[in-house]
Amino acid sequence: MASSSNPSQASLFQVYLRLRPPLSPQPDAQLPQPERYLVTESPESSETVGDGKNTPTHITLQPPNDSRKRAVERFGFTKVFEENASQLDVFQDTGMDSLIKGVLLEGRDGLVATLGVTGSGKVRRWT
Repeated sequence: MASSSNPSQASLFQVYLRLRPPLSPQPDAQLPQPERYLVTESPESSETVGDGKNTPTHITLQPPNDSRKRAVERFGFTKVFEENASQLDVFQDTGMDSLIKGVLLEGRDGLVATLGVTGSGKVRRWT
């Protein structure tokens, strides 16, 4: 989803990407780091989120160099959450609190859809 100057188009859908947190909290300096195929692009000065901070909104997939021909692809989102983002960061920065209040207290409609691999942490309880 690319940035748009049309506010009604920008608010129709918001698509967030959360990159999977590392499996171990402390990467072992002894082990070689795996090659990265997904690159989070640095935010451009015009890409700001509701909090006014410049945050990444695009990723680039760079396939490995092997015998198969695959293109480099770029995808845009409302916001990209880096691997170190907490559940609370995702909850607050996606506006879930206002969505929940709108549905429960103001009678508005709301929909949250999460997609991802089974066991990847899509559904969590916030306590």
